[in-house]
Amino acid sequence: MESYEISVVECEIGSILIYTASNVCHKIEFKDEFLPNVGNNIFVQQISEYLEGKRRILDFPVFYLSGAVFTNVWKYLRENVKYGTIITYGELAKACGTNPRIVGYAMASNPLPLYIPCHRVVSRNGIGGFSGGKIENSIKWKKYLLNLEGSF
Repeated sequence: MESYEISVVECEIGSILIYTASNVCHKIEFKDEFLPNVGNNIFVQQISEYLEGKRRILDFPVFYLSGAVFTNVWKYLRENVKYGTIITYGELAKACGTNPRIVGYAMASNPLPLYIPCHRVVSRNGIGGFSGGKIENSIKWKKYLLNLEGSF
């Protein structure tokens, strides 16, 4: 089992934890707690720039299981749903040739929120859910990120 270096970026509503190993990001997680900034690396720099509105695409090295069931959904979302835009679960499902339930599972299983921007996927009738690292106030984070990008 690999051990991770954990970096922290504090923002207006809590903290973003970045789990890395060998200079590759393995996981991003949102916390409602305000933790002090930790780390001075490309991951902290890019996420800080994103939060400041200076960066729209995160392009640091990441690890996720290629060939996983959800890889095509994550890839489509990352490559086609740009900063400041949203897509519904149904629209994403149609684009990926799957069903909205699979898209929902893919968003809930996303280990790299922000990098794979699952906050940009909304329900046809509202904002929908958001896993964001399985936090209690996930909708608060989703609204924060959509507001930050100007799409909510």
